[in-house]
Amino acid sequence: MSYRFVKITSFYRDFLQQYYTANPGISGQSYDDQYRHLMDQAYGWSDFYSRHLKTLGVDSHEIVFNAEHLQHAWAREHGVSGQLKEILYEQLKSLKPDVVYFQESFKLNGEWITQLRKSLPSIKQVIGYCCAPHSRENIEQFRVFDYMIVCSPLFYQEFQKQGFNVHHMYHAFEPSLTPLIETNNNYPEADFLFSGSLVPGSEFHDTRQKVIQHLIDAKISVDIYANIVEIGKMDLLFRQAAYSTTSVMKKIGLGKLAQLLPLIQKAYALKEMPRNLKNLAAIKRMAKPPLFGLEMFKALAHAKITFNIHGDVAGDYAANVRLFEVTGAGSCLLTDWKKNIHELFEPDSEIMTYKSPDECIEKVRWLLDHKEECSSIAKKGQKRTFRDHSYKKRAEQLHEIILKHFK
Repeated sequence: MSYRFVKITSFYRDFLQQYYTANPGISGQSYDDQYRHLMDQAYGWSDFYSRHLKTLGVDSHEIVFNAEHLQHAWAREHGVSGQLKEILYEQLKSLKPDVVYFQESFKLNGEWITQLRKSLPSIKQVIGYCCAPHSRENIEQFRVFDYMIVCSPLFYQEFQKQGFNVHHMYHAFEPSLTPLIETNNNYPEADFLFSGSLVPGSEFHDTRQKVIQHLIDAKISVDIYANIVEIGKMDLLFRQAAYSTTSVMKKIGLGKLAQLLPLIQKAYALKEMPRNLKNLAAIKRMAKPPLFGLEMFKALAHAKITFNIHGDVAGDYAANVRLFEVTGAGSCLLTDWKKNIHELFEPDSEIMTYKSPDECIEKVRWLLDHKEECSSIAKKGQKRTFRDHSYKKRAEQLHEIILKHFK
């Protein structure tokens, strides 16, 4: 069965800012040229799903909802004006999709989806996606989707309990990137590397920050490429005030009003008082600017060992994208142990795991002292990822899910 598929995503704001700064002339180019250049950066899922769905006979398309220069180029070429949601609506109206997959489900949900379906009768399936900390309010807004796709077994269990029709799909790696990673790779060889974010919050990276600090205190040399999220003092005070205000309004039955007030509506879905991470001085001294997409893969490929630790929201389950990015790039993955890790990789053969900061330190030192074993683990991990965790495999899984729902 053939159908028209559109996936709508948002890219990290920091990546887009870095991308447009590095490519100042790109915004003046045509939509098609901008789109291809942006996708060639291999950021996130890029257009990997669409590429592989096309090989299955699906008429597939991608829209990067928050890439403003790209979206406004489409609007100019089609005689459309308006804000990003209005441009997105016109794009969907033009494409007349059968299936719309909202990877960006936190900004596009609720009543907007309801109205979209009423306006565009071609749409037969609307899919939501969740792979991040979420609130009860988010859960309610997600109920407009026909079904949800989640990246973690923990989220799968949670959404099932909430009465959702839900499917679980892990992240992946795109093996066709390998020649691009190897070409003009000028990143220095690194013994031990970390690439990722440090975001404050009990569901984000409090534990990650503590473990990295523990490694530094143990004199473990680690190359750090980090997106360190810090809120300015005045901004933090404002966010804390907004959180307190919305909390009070919820308690006295004015929650819906809080969602409508521009100054505080962003605080409505927060689960806890906004704050910054503490004791970041040593990490900040060592950290280099964050890497994204192909540049990140090149750095990973030149690292003997790459450190991974899940966000605190992951609980007991391994699920983050770095598992597959590190192994796919050919580095030896050292990751926190989770009870499902054996379903993805064979520990101590295809990857290395640790259960405590002290064990992490021991494993780093052992791998650095046993270079042949370290290299062997990296090669086996890459082979496993190419075999079982490619975007081709995930696209086939997604295709089966969509066909099931048509039936």
